[in-house]
Amino acid sequence: MQKEKLSAFMDGEVLDKELMGTIARDDSMKETWQRYHLIRDTMRGDVGEVVHFDIASRVALALENEPVRISPEQQREQQPAPSQWRQHSFLQTLRPWASQLTQIGVAACVSLAVIVGVQQYNGKNGSEDFQVDTPVFNTQPIMGSGAPVSLNFQNDTLGKDQQTRLQERNQRLGLMLQQYELDRRIYNAPQNEAPANEQGVTQPVTAQ
Repeated sequence: MQKEKLSAFMDGEVLDKELMGTIARDDSMKETWQRYHLIRDTMRGDVGEVVHFDIASRVALALENEPVRISPEQQREQQPAPSQWRQHSFLQTLRPWASQLTQIGVAACVSLAVIVGVQQYNGKNGSEDFQVDTPVFNTQPIMGSGAPVSLNFQNDTLGKDQQTRLQERNQRLGLMLQQYELDRRIYNAPQNEAPANEQGVTQPVTAQ
């Protein structure tokens, strides 16, 4: 009911002196009054660039109401006295040291396995990258045979297949030269026979 009266009082619909006295005396009503004005100014766009919020009282109140948490006391590890060590058997005396050594050994084995695995993986990747990235150039001369040139090329890589291909290529070149020579003779034959035909004598065609 008081919030409704406060809202009406802010809108100018009600002028209640008793409500004004209540706002002046009650801190919660003052905070509500400030919040309502801030909401109205925000909706109208009348809020300045800097807005001041008094949250110190709320933080103090929250700290007062926060329950106290008591942490349990930490129990200190009791080490046996030298006189008690003498009463223990050999196995009981050796057990703590054995457990620590076992943990250290397991950790060392795991670390060694990881290091070896990483080295092998990097070695494989390095060899594959070297094989892939090695530049290879195929040199093909105009009148002759060519062989692949590479950084890791070796002379013994020429096998029977390459020799066979070289022989076939040489045979094709020989046939092409023979065909060229035959075509040249056929093309030059009418020019050599022309003077002889005018005199009625046919002269044999000589190869040039």
